[in-house]
Amino acid sequence: MSEFDSPPEVALRPSQDAVINGYRGGLMGVAAVPGSGKTFTLSHLAARLVAELTDFDAAEEREVLVVTLTNSAVNTFRRRIADLLRQERGLLPYVGYRVRTLHGLAHDIVRMRPGLVGLSESFEIVDERVSNQIITDLAERWVRLNGDRLIPYLGGDLGLSEDPGGLSYSIRRHAPELVDSIARETIRIAKDNGWEPEEMVRRIEAAGEGFLLAQIGVSLYVDYQRALRYRGAVDFDDLVRLAMLAFDSDPAFLARLQERWPYILEDEAQDSSLIQDRMLRLLAGADNEARGLPQRALNWARVGDPNQAIFTTFTTADSNILRAFLNEPGVVTRELPVAGRSAQPVIDLANYLIRWTRSGAGIEHLRETFREQVIQPTPPGDPQQNPSEGTIFIDWDPEKNITPEAEITRVAGSLARFVPANPKSTVAVLVPENSRGFKVAEELKDREIPYEELLRSTSATRDAAARLQVVFDFLADPTSSRALAQLFTDVWWPRFVAAEGEQAFAVRDAIGRALRDLRAVEDLPWPGPGGPWIPEVEGLDEEALRGYLEPFAARLREWLYAASLPVDQLVLTVAADLFTGQPDLALAHKIALVLRGIAETNEDYRLPELARELRMIAENERRFLGFDDAVTGYEPRKGVVTVATMHAAKGLEWDRVYLLAVNNYSFPTVQPGDSYLAEKWFIRDELNIQAEAHRQFELAMSGQADRYVEGEASRAARLDYAQERLRLLYVGITRARRDLSLHWNMGRFWDQGRRNVASQALIALYHYWKEHKQ
Repeated sequence: MSEFDSPPEVALRPSQDAVINGYRGGLMGVAAVPGSGKTFTLSHLAARLVAELTDFDAAEEREVLVVTLTNSAVNTFRRRIADLLRQERGLLPYVGYRVRTLHGLAHDIVRMRPGLVGLSESFEIVDERVSNQIITDLAERWVRLNGDRLIPYLGGDLGLSEDPGGLSYSIRRHAPELVDSIARETIRIAKDNGWEPEEMVRRIEAAGEGFLLAQIGVSLYVDYQRALRYRGAVDFDDLVRLAMLAFDSDPAFLARLQERWPYILEDEAQDSSLIQDRMLRLLAGADNEARGLPQRALNWARVGDPNQAIFTTFTTADSNILRAFLNEPGVVTRELPVAGRSAQPVIDLANYLIRWTRSGAGIEHLRETFREQVIQPTPPGDPQQNPSEGTIFIDWDPEKNITPEAEITRVAGSLARFVPANPKSTVAVLVPENSRGFKVAEELKDREIPYEELLRSTSATRDAAARLQVVFDFLADPTSSRALAQLFTDVWWPRFVAAEGEQAFAVRDAIGRALRDLRAVEDLPWPGPGGPWIPEVEGLDEEALRGYLEPFAARLREWLYAASLPVDQLVLTVAADLFTGQPDLALAHKIALVLRGIAETNEDYRLPELARELRMIAENERRFLGFDDAVTGYEPRKGVVTVATMHAAKGLEWDRVYLLAVNNYSFPTVQPGDSYLAEKWFIRDELNIQAEAHRQFELAMSGQADRYVEGEASRAARLDYAQERLRLLYVGITRARRDLSLHWNMGRFWDQGRRNVASQALIALYHYWKEHKQ
C-alpha cells in the first residue's frame, strides 16, 4: 500500500478498493448497483487524490473536481470529504477539492471571465421561478394571438365548443399548457446543443409549414431570450452554454482550468446530459489537439448506475452516455456489485426484474432497458451485513379490480397495524407522482398515522423562500442598485404597500426604474447633507414619493444593521418583518437552521456565499419537508411514514416500502391498451407534442427536414418512456431493506371508460414471487 492509499483502518470491499486505491489516473467508468456504497467510495477516492495533490503540489492551487447531480449531494460530498481529510489524513478540510453541480461549475467558470462571453461583472441569473413565469406568460400570450393556428393541427375545430367534455373545448382549455411544454422543450434542446435563436429561425423557416410545432417553439425561444436580455440576465442553462463559449473564445483559459482541476470525478453519471459530457471532456483535455493545446493525461472517473437512469424523459439527460463510456476504448471499467442494503428476497426480486426485461419475455422491444448486472449480497464479515429476513407482498389478483381509493385504504390499513407494532422501523409509501402522494397523506392524516411528506411543495412555499432570497441578495451586495430595485418591487411593495391594479403597478415599476438608475445606493438609507434622495417620477409629487420611499429606507437601515448577526438570527429577523402566517414563519425557521449548518461546515463563508446558498435553496426547493436535505440529506425517522415520489426516494432506504400505482399508465410496457402521460386524450393520432417538436428541431437543424414523418417521434418516445419507468420501478424496489409491498389501481378515470390494468412488469413479478416465496 502506497502513502496515498486509504488508511488501513478503513474496511473496504475488494471492489471498492479497486476503485479507491487502484485508480492511478486515466479514464475509469464505475458501474455501481443500488446500496453498494457509491458515495462512500467516491468520497474516499476524492480524499486520496486530494492528499496526493497536497503532497506534490503544496504551493499550487490545484483541486480535485467532483461533479454531482443535486445541491444536496454537493453538500453531502463536501462534508464527507472534509471529514476524511481531517479525521483520517490529518489535512485541512475544504481545501484541495471543489464539489459542484454542472450548473454550479458552469457558474464558477463564467464568473471567472464574464467578459469572454459578453457579460458584465455584475450579471444576474434569473431563478427558476422567474424563468417559469416568463415562459408561462409568453405561452399564454401566443395562444391569445395565434391559438387558431394550433387548434386545427391538434384535431379540434375553430368553433368554441361549450361542452366541457368535448374535444375542441379541451384543446382550447389546455392550449396554453401545450404551448408552454413546446417552449420548454425548445429551450432545453436549443441550449443543450448550443443553437443560437437566429440560426434556428432560419432553418425552421426553410423547413416549411409541416414544422408548425418547431415554428411555435422557436418564436417563443426568441421571445424568451429577449426577455432575459431585457433583464440583463441569463438562466441556468445559459451558464453551461456560456462556459463552453468561453472555452471556444480563449483556449488558454481552458488550459488553465485543466491545470487547476487535474482530476475530475463525476457522480450520478447515468444522468449525464450531452452538454455535460462535452463540457467534462473538454476540461479533461480530450479535445486539446484540435484546439492547439498541449496533450495531457485524461484523468476522469465516472461513477453511476445505468439501471437507475430515471431523469431522461423531457430532460437533456441521456442514459446511454454512461453505458457507451463503459465500453469506450481506453476506459478501465470497474464494478461495485456488492450491496448490503436489502434482504435476499428484495435483491432477488430486483435482479429478476432485470432478467425478465432482458429476456424479452413479452416485451422484446424493451430488452435494452437495463444493463446486465446483478446485485450481490455482502459476504460474511462485511461491516454492512444484509438484513437476515425480509418479505415480499404483491397485491394483485387477476379476478379483482382495485380502485384508487381502495388501494390507499388497503395500504393505510397495513400501516395502521405496522407502525405501532414497529416503532423502531422506518417505512415509506412511494408513489409515481405527487398528486397520488397527497391523497396518501390525507388518508394517513385522517387515521392519525404519523407521517411526513417528501413531495413537491406549494408555490406559496417557494415564494416565501424567494422573498428571503431577494433580501439576502441586497444585503450581500448593498451597493447594487439592481438588487435594491428588485427588493422594492418584488418584496417591499407586495408586503408593505400591497396596492394592486394597473395604476398601482405603474407607480411601482416607475419607482423601481428610478432605484435601478440610482448611482449611490447609500443615499437612500443614509441621506447626505442635501437631504433624502427623492427621484423625479412622472405623475408623482415629492410628498407621494416620500410616502413610498421613507418607510422603505427605514427598513433598509434595520436590515443592514442586522446583517452583522449570525446568519440564522439574520434570517429570523428579516422573516419577522416579511411574514405573518405561521407556515411562512416555520419555513423561515427551517431555512435559518439550514444556513446555520452550512455556515458551520464552511467556515470561510460570508454573507455573499450564504446568499448564494439561499438562492440555491429557493430555486431548487421541491419538498414539503423543506430544506433539511440541503445540508445533511434527508434521514427517514423511525416510527414515521415517509410519503414520497419514487424519483425523490432515489438514494434513500427504508425498512419497509410500499410501491403504489404499478399499473399500465404509470409503468407502461408498450402493450396494446397502455396509456401515456405525455399523450393527451384530446390530441389527434396519439401524438406526443413534445416529442414531435423535438424531432422537428433535430431534423431541421441537421438539414434533414425532408426525413420528418409525423408520429414516428411519438412512437419512439413511448419506448423511451417505458424504459425509464421500468428503471424507476427498479429504483423503488431497491429502496426496501427488509419488506416490500407492491400495489396497483385502475386509475381515476376507471368509471369513464379509461380503465388501467396492472403493469405487465407487476404481473411478471407476481408470478415470480408466487413461485419462489417461502
